[in-house]
Amino acid sequence: MPDAAIKSSTALWFETKTSRDAVDREQLENHLHALNEDDAELQRLVVLTPDARLPDEVAAINDERIVWVNFDSLIDTIETVLQRDVGNAEASMSVPTEREAFLLRELSRFLYDEDLVSGKEDRVLVVAARKAWPEYQEHGLYFCQANRSFKPVNHLAFYTDAEIKTAVPSVTDAIESIELIEETVRNHSDLSQSQREQLLNAVTQFRKEGSERYGETEKLIFLRDGIELNHPVKNDKTASDSDRTVAFVQGHRYASFSKLRENPECTTELEKSN
Repeated sequence: MPDAAIKSSTALWFETKTSRDAVDREQLENHLHALNEDDAELQRLVVLTPDARLPDEVAAINDERIVWVNFDSLIDTIETVLQRDVGNAEASMSVPTEREAFLLRELSRFLYDEDLVSGKEDRVLVVAARKAWPEYQEHGLYFCQANRSFKPVNHLAFYTDAEIKTAVPSVTDAIESIELIEETVRNHSDLSQSQREQLLNAVTQFRKEGSERYGETEKLIFLRDGIELNHPVKNDKTASDSDRTVAFVQGHRYASFSKLRENPECTTELEKSN
């Protein structure tokens, strides 16, 4: 047994729920009572749940040791880590190895598959779309880095030219990784016949145009007509320390579908809804 004179600096307890509205207040209070028996300087009870909002059972307990997080927050952290690269990561940040990135993507996929991430119906994936917007207009598809991790969404929007475009298509399906050559598309078992024909047309055009997409291995999202906004949503986002305008999207982010349907004039109206 460890020497009783050695005082632990941190005591962390975890309570995880995989169903919504499943937090039990009595159970949490029992955990906190157990922490009272620990002499660690820092004591925390971390409650991890799939709930979209702070559960009432947690809010009712007035104890600074209890910390609630949901799987949305966990996914956000995973995505932030996966977006790091050697060229732009700060010195204090470590870039995940290929093995670590693979495991993080698998964890993300598991959380999605188990429906532990909330808000799919009201979530829109907004992507930086300098190339993606004309590709969608031409082919009805969205291409990006293979195995790129996104939260579950029903709709996708395109941000380019300092605005969110009016087309907000529905997401119908996705292929995590596929080589964009005709032979691979013809033989890919996860494609329906209509998807195969749609993708073949795009890949053939990429080849004829000498596009850099041709021959690359990409993630692919199939889209169909969703909603059409009355006008583009102009970007008026500014830096926190000045009035300098900054991009609303760098890579990707999420917005509220219900707020977007209200046809906001500017992107700050979308940020107020988050």
